Amino acid sequence: GAGRPETRAQAVQRAAANAGITGVPVQAAPAKPAAGTAGAATGPADASDAPPANRLSGTEIEELARRLLDPVSRLIRADLRRGRERSGRLHDGRR
Repeated sequence: GAGRPETRAQAVQRAAANAGITGVPVQAAPAKPAAGTAGAATGPADASDAPPANRLSGTEIEELARRLLDPVSRLIRADLRRGRERSGRLHDGRR
């Protein structure tokens, strides 16, 4: 804001020898390419050629839903039961 001196955060990095990590080889991270150079030319063409690997088919989604239904419903019922116990109502009034 106005009237405040401008402050900048300084990057702080410990030396690898002083970090307390032993037995792990230290490698420099590769430099990132500029945002608009190589990625823009090859990105869309690669994305349209092959479907994403993490997509599930309809039958796989149905199978996953069936496998998750019992454990998730059990967790929800237990959470609702704990909430009733906390509030002092041990039974659901509808049953």
